[in-house]
Amino acid sequence: MTTTPAFVPAQLVGRQAVLDTLDGFVRRLEDGVSDIAVVTGPVGSGRSAVLEWAVDRARASGLAVGVARCSPRESQLPYGAITQLLGTLCRPSRIGALASGIGPTSRPTDTVARMCDTLLTLSAGRPVLLAVDDLHLADAHSLRRLVDLIHRARQGAVLAVVTSPVPVRQVLDAAGARPAAPCPVHALRLDALTTAEACRVVEARVSHPMQWPVLTVAGVADWSPAVLAAVADRITTLGRPLDTEAVPQLIAAARTAWSTRALTTLHGLPKNAVALLRATAVGGDQLEPDRLAALAGLDATGFADAVDALRACGLLADTDIPRLRHPWFADDVLAGMTGPELDRLHRRAASPHGQEALRVGTVAELLGDVTSLVRSWTASGLASSSRPRHTADLTTTPLRHSPCEPVTEAERARRLIRLAAAEAVTAPQAADGRLRQVMLRHLSRETWPDVLNAADLLLSRGDAETARWVIADVHQRALAKIPDEELRPLRALGRLAHKEKGGLPLVAPPPIHSDRPGHPAQSAVLAWTLATRGDDRARVLELARTALDEPGSVPFMCRIAAARAQLCADDVPAGLDRLDAVAADARRSDARAAAAQALLSRAEAQIRLGRGEEALRELTAATRALPPASWHSLLAPRLAAAEILALIRCGRVDEARRASERARNRPEGHSVTTGFLLYARAELALIDRDATRALLMLEECGRMLRAKRWRNPMLIPWRSAAAVAHHHLGAPATADDLLVKERDVAECWGTLSAFTALRVRTHEALARNGVEVPWATAQPSQPSQSAQDSLTATPDGTAPEPDPLTPSERDVAALVLAGLANREIARQLGLATRTVELRLTHTYRKLGANGRAALVAHLRAQQEDA
Repeated sequence: MTTTPAFVPAQLVGRQAVLDTLDGFVRRLEDGVSDIAVVTGPVGSGRSAVLEWAVDRARASGLAVGVARCSPRESQLPYGAITQLLGTLCRPSRIGALASGIGPTSRPTDTVARMCDTLLTLSAGRPVLLAVDDLHLADAHSLRRLVDLIHRARQGAVLAVVTSPVPVRQVLDAAGARPAAPCPVHALRLDALTTAEACRVVEARVSHPMQWPVLTVAGVADWSPAVLAAVADRITTLGRPLDTEAVPQLIAAARTAWSTRALTTLHGLPKNAVALLRATAVGGDQLEPDRLAALAGLDATGFADAVDALRACGLLADTDIPRLRHPWFADDVLAGMTGPELDRLHRRAASPHGQEALRVGTVAELLGDVTSLVRSWTASGLASSSRPRHTADLTTTPLRHSPCEPVTEAERARRLIRLAAAEAVTAPQAADGRLRQVMLRHLSRETWPDVLNAADLLLSRGDAETARWVIADVHQRALAKIPDEELRPLRALGRLAHKEKGGLPLVAPPPIHSDRPGHPAQSAVLAWTLATRGDDRARVLELARTALDEPGSVPFMCRIAAARAQLCADDVPAGLDRLDAVAADARRSDARAAAAQALLSRAEAQIRLGRGEEALRELTAATRALPPASWHSLLAPRLAAAEILALIRCGRVDEARRASERARNRPEGHSVTTGFLLYARAELALIDRDATRALLMLEECGRMLRAKRWRNPMLIPWRSAAAVAHHHLGAPATADDLLVKERDVAECWGTLSAFTALRVRTHEALARNGVEVPWATAQPSQPSQSAQDSLTATPDGTAPEPDPLTPSERDVAALVLAGLANREIARQLGLATRTVELRLTHTYRKLGANGRAALVAHLRAQQEDA
C-alpha cells in the first residue's frame, strides 16, 4: 500500500484535512472506485499546490495521470485544456498514431474530439487521474468535452480533481457544459490560515522564527499561504532583522502578490461577476445592493450569482452590502477598462443620485479646452437630489482625458488633483482613485508637493485605513528620492491615519523622533496623540502652537489635529479660531472634505460647551461644504453623532431619533469614529428609558476608545453617561466609581474645572429630557449653595480653598474619623468593601496622607482649625 508523501511544502501548511481526503480518493482509485473532487478557495489559498500534491501522490502509486493547467491566454484556444491532458497521458508518438488512425476530418477540433473518444476507449478499466488546475480559465470546448469525458469514464476508474475559485456550477453554466446526468461531487474548501499556521508558512521559507511583523502583513495577505510565501521571499531579500520600518515593504509585497493573483482570477470570472466587481469598485460602499445591481446591469438572480462567485474568490468582503475585500484593489479593477467604458460606468454611478455629470466652473477652465454639455437644473431635479445646487453641469469625459495631454509630470499631477476636487461631490470614490493615482503613479522629486497634497486630501476623506496603506507604500518608495526633511509631513499624516484606524504604525518614525518631532506637522500629530491619552497638557499646548504658527507648511489634517488638541486642553477660543482658519483655507483650495472636517470639529466643540444651536449651524456649513451622501462611511458616524447630540442639546429629541434612524440606514465602517455614534445613541436610549441598551453601547464605546488609548474624557464623557445608566439599573456604587475614575483622569490631565462643567452640562441635558440624574442638581453649571458650603473660608477673608474631596469621599473619610473599619463603612453606606478601599486610596492621594492614621490626624487638625 502506498503511503502519503512525507514532505509537505510550506504552501500546504494547514491543509492536512484536505490532503487526507485526497489521499483517500487515490486509494479508492487504486481499488477501481471513481470520484470527482473540486478544490475551492479564495485568492492565494494554495489550490494549485494542493493539486500538485495530488498529482505527485498518484504518480507515486504508479497511476496514469493527465494534467492540464489553464491560463487566460489558453482560454481562447479551442480544446487547449484537453490537449494538455492528452499530452501528459500519452507519449507524443502515441498521440501521432492516434491522430493518423482517425483519418481526414473537416475541422481540427473534430480531430481532438475523436482522439478523446479513442483515448477513453483505450483507457477503459485502467485507473486514471485527470487533474485540471483553474478550471474557470478553461476554454468552453474543453469544458464541454471534459464533462462528457468524466461522465462517460465513470464506467471505468477515473479520479477527476479540479481547482476553481468560482463555483463549478457557474463555470459550467457559462460554457453550456452541464452534464446530462447529475454526478456526485466532493467540494474541498481551503480556508484562511490560523495565526500559528501563517507564522509556520513564513518560517518554513526564511528558516528562522518570525515576530509580530508577519501577523501585521498576514491581514493584508488575507492569511493566504501563497501571498505569505511572497512576503517570505521579500523578507529574505531584506537580509536584516525585521523592525517597524520594514513593515511597509512587506505590506507592499503582500499587496502586489495578492493583486497579481486576484487579477488572474478576474480574467476567468463570469461576465456578471466582472460587471459587479467593476460596479463595486466605482460605487464602493456608497451604493445599496439594488443600485449596485442596476449599475452592473444584473437582475436579482444574476446579482446573487455574481456575489456568490466574488465572495468565493475572496474578492468581496463578507458584508451585507457588497464591497471590495481591499479598497485599494479598486484601481486594479478599473485599470482593465477602456476610457469610454470607465466614463460610461462613472456616469451611470452618478445617475441614481440625480446627476449624470459634474459642475462647470474654475476647475474645468484650468484643465484646458473643454467642450461641455451644459444643462440647467430643473425644479424636479433639485427636489429629488440631496446634493447642493450648481449653476451648470458637464460630462466628465474632457476632464478625464485632459490629464493624458503631453504636459510635465507635475502639471499632470496637479490636474488630477483638480479633477479629484471636481469629483468630490458627485463621484467621491472616483476622486479617491485620482488621489491614489497621484501618490502611487506620479511620485518624483518634481511632484513631491503634489503627492503630499494628495495624501492630505485622501486622509481628509476619512478613509484612514486606505490612506495609511497608500502612505506606507509611498513613504517606502520615496526614501531613495526625497530628502528626509521633506518626508516628515508624510510621516505625520501616516501616524495620524494610524490613530483613526487600528493596526501597527506603519510609517511612524522611530520613537526618538516621535518624542522630538522635527517638523511642525509632526508636532501637530504628537499634540493630538498626547491629548487623546490625557498626557502632559502643557506640552500639548506648546506643540499645538508650534504647529499652528506655521500653517503654510502643515497639511490641513495635521492642523485640524492640532486645533482639536487645543480644544481638549481647554484652550477653546484658540482652537475654534484655528479650525475656522483651516476651513477658510480649505475652501480656497477647493479641499471640500478638509473644510467639512474642520467645521465638524467646531460643531463637536460647541456641543461640549452646551451650545446646541451653534453646533447645528456648524453642521449645516459642514454639509454645505460636502453633502452627507459624499461623506466616507468611516467618517459619517462622527457627523451623525454630532447631529444627534446637537439636537438633544436643543431639546429636539424626535428629530434626534430620526437622525439616528437615517444613520442606521447608511453603511457604517468600523473605526474609532463609531464610538462617537455609539455614545450619541446611548444618550437617546437613556432618554427612551432603556438603560440596559444604553449601557451596552456605552461599554462598547469605552472599549473602542481604550483600545486606541483614547483616555481623555474631554473627547467623549462616556463614563458620565454610563454612571446614569448604572444608577437606573440599581448599581449606585458602580456609578460612583465611574464618576470618580473619570474625574481623576481629568484632574491628572489638568482640565478638572472644564471637565466638571462638561459633565454638568451632559447630565443637565439628560435631565431636561426626562432622565433622572441624581447629580444634575448637585452639580449645576453655577455654584450651588451646597457647593458654597463646601468651601472653607480663611480667617483673613482671602479667597476660600475648595475641598479636594468628592461628597462620596468625604462620607467615607467621616466614618474613618469615627473609628469604623472598611467593612463597617461598606455596610453602613451600602457599598462594596472594594469600593470603600478605592475611595480611601483617592482620599489619601488628594490629601497627601500616607495611611489611615495620617488621614485621621489630618481630619482632626481640620476640625480644630475650623
